[in-house]
Amino acid sequence: VSVPATSANMGPGFDSFGFAVDLENELILERGEFVVDVVGEGEDSLPRDESNAIIQAVKDGFSAIYPDRELPIENIRFKSVNRIPPARGLGSSSAALVSGLAAGLALAGQDLAAPQTKQLLLQLAADCEGHPDNVAPAIYGGFQVSINTGKQWVTQAVRLPDGMQAILFIPDFESLTSETRAALPKEIPVADAVYNISRAAMLVNSFSTGNLEALRYACQDVIHQPVRGAAFPLAELIDAAYSKGAHGAFLSGAGPTVLAL
Repeated sequence: VSVPATSANMGPGFDSFGFAVDLENELILERGEFVVDVVGEGEDSLPRDESNAIIQAVKDGFSAIYPDRELPIENIRFKSVNRIPPARGLGSSSAALVSGLAAGLALAGQDLAAPQTKQLLLQLAADCEGHPDNVAPAIYGGFQVSINTGKQWVTQAVRLPDGMQAILFIPDFESLTSETRAALPKEIPVADAVYNISRAAMLVNSFSTGNLEALRYACQDVIHQPVRGAAFPLAELIDAAYSKGAHGAFLSGAGPTVLAL
């Protein structure tokens, strides 16, 4: 199972917007004695036993189809080939979750290419994370706008302009989503809500029409980036991207990666 890195929020689309980038993790399952092998990113820090989060995700995917059966993991060899750097705002944990759930569904006989399987995978992954901004593009690819109707998670694709490229500035320090999320305000002024809503709408229109003239303004945010970017020169990095011709730039996920378009 291959799952791409994802960039969530995209400026104003907090917990709702996300798109996939051309960097993938792979999860390989084979018959054999239980072992967890990790290659690449995290190979010196990720657990190589049942405490590895991917193992639980595989079990959860399988039990979604067979709730009364236990997956015999003692007969499975797990190998993670990781290319997504962890704790950098590129959806590494979401990639692990989605790959594990997808593998579990496949072991339960589900066709991962089938629309109904992808829909189930979205529900499982978004329920687990509590928000769909990373998992939706990890499953469907492209630029996804996702919501919760109160009964289910729904996602729709937004057209990507032809020839658009993403440039990533990935710092050598980590940022934990749980910590940065805890620092965000629980309530915001109406003016801040209007600020983000208007820019989120403009961002979607910029992508869908290919008119990128206003994209630099559509990527602005006042809800999460000022908090998450306070510990490093986020504004200066975004300004540097614009000075070199970027159409848009924003903090990727919880950071510290900055993405320019």
